[in-house]
Amino acid sequence: MSVPVSSSSSEDLARANYVDAYPPPKIEAPLQSLKDVGEASVGKTVKVRAWIQNARMQGAKMAFVELREERSWTIQGVVIASPTGTPVSRQMVKWVGGLQLESFVSAEGTIQQARVPIKSCQVTDYEIHLIKVYCEARGPEKLGLSLATANRAVSRIEEEDPGEDGLQSLNVNDKLVPTASLATHLSNPVMHKRAPVSQAIADIRIAVRQIFSEYLDSRGFNQFEPPCLLGAASESGANVFKLPYFGKDAFLAQSPQFYKQIEIAGGRKKVYCIGPSFRAENSNTPRHMTEFTCLDLETEIENHYHEVMYLLEGLLLHIFQQLKIRCKEKVELVRAVYQSSEFLIPEPGKEVRLTFAEGQKLLRNEGPEEFRHVRDDEDMSTPQEKALGAIVRRKYNSDFYILDKFPESARPFYAMLDPENPGVTNAFDYFMRGQEILSGGQRIHLPSILESRIRAKGIDSSSPGIKEYLDVFKSAGVPPHGGGGIGLDRVVAWFLGLPTVHLASYYPRTPKMLLP
Repeated sequence: MSVPVSSSSSEDLARANYVDAYPPPKIEAPLQSLKDVGEASVGKTVKVRAWIQNARMQGAKMAFVELREERSWTIQGVVIASPTGTPVSRQMVKWVGGLQLESFVSAEGTIQQARVPIKSCQVTDYEIHLIKVYCEARGPEKLGLSLATANRAVSRIEEEDPGEDGLQSLNVNDKLVPTASLATHLSNPVMHKRAPVSQAIADIRIAVRQIFSEYLDSRGFNQFEPPCLLGAASESGANVFKLPYFGKDAFLAQSPQFYKQIEIAGGRKKVYCIGPSFRAENSNTPRHMTEFTCLDLETEIENHYHEVMYLLEGLLLHIFQQLKIRCKEKVELVRAVYQSSEFLIPEPGKEVRLTFAEGQKLLRNEGPEEFRHVRDDEDMSTPQEKALGAIVRRKYNSDFYILDKFPESARPFYAMLDPENPGVTNAFDYFMRGQEILSGGQRIHLPSILESRIRAKGIDSSSPGIKEYLDVFKSAGVPPHGGGGIGLDRVVAWFLGLPTVHLASYYPRTPKMLLP
């Protein structure tokens, strides 16, 4: 359906070249990707499909528009009225200059060399002189969140807004810059996602998944798909989501841990999976979500559980190094908005591996006064972890480190105890900028020891889920094995120095956030 744009056809010889219409009139010129515009494009008539990022009149005979494709690829479009009134009329110039921001258009024009570099667009040396513009979808009269605001750092990370619209103003270099709260960003998902900084974060997230899979595929790992719906609470823990399931209860998986181990028991020597995990924790912090993505692996152990620890360490260091190479421009774009220090990676041979007790000792000796009396048999609090991260950065010039030999009281029943010191486990955590991003270690593979540990933790070994788990190890001999789970959202957020993991998630889920 077409909407007329001129009251008198005799006055407007170009009326067929601009219209609100879907489907739009056909454009025969070849489709041009803005990222491929270059010297060879000059003089060519092309078709572009893009959003109107900006539009302004320059007198009655000329208008400028910024056309944006996916991510931040933009080019300046120029509309100049023809002396004869065709192919561009004054009415067309006025119509194009008045298009609402974020309208989606198909357009035809000729690529030309720009007279001066166009600093406001990513395509700086070229522009497109438009002769046809068809609006396929109009933007609203007023955006709930402008692209400029969406591309600024969030002003508040709390989920409730302080004001009516969550908008604030920040004065930078005497220029009024609008900012918005995290809640306002997430309540306007379309514009939040259109922002170049959000697109860059999403691309970096995808890259982490790809590098993780590539690394393990090249080392003979087999990918598998664990279920999310369970018949019993995984790990027999609290904080589990329960839902009705055909007259009985079902539960959302807190982790794929048991299923990784079943794969190992079933004859797969090395396995990994990527998928969601769910925790019904009423934690409203920048580091928690009720649904998050895990990168998990499990592998046989030949001699010592440190084989697993070194594998995971090498994997994460590879991810960090590859992000700096593959996503250099995207990382720089994000850090230009969310200003943070570069993520420090230890030099080869200088990896930071501490025992839990050594970490606590550092806190006692070099940490804040409130941690002078921390104990080796108690788990670390979040403030302790962050304080230790600051010490490690200062002392070892690294934002990445491992804590090994966690106390028995801080680990689940399936963690293998240290045979030389049963007060600690063959279990470890990995940290980025003082925040935990991975938990793992050696699992108990002998059913008699496993059953003993289940009872020692006060768990009924015949309870649903636990019985079936224990039966796996009774049904056949299972080789020694271990593994770990990496929080994808946290890796992305802490590598980039974001203020909250919610910015690294596509659609963050928290105790207060279930929409969109």
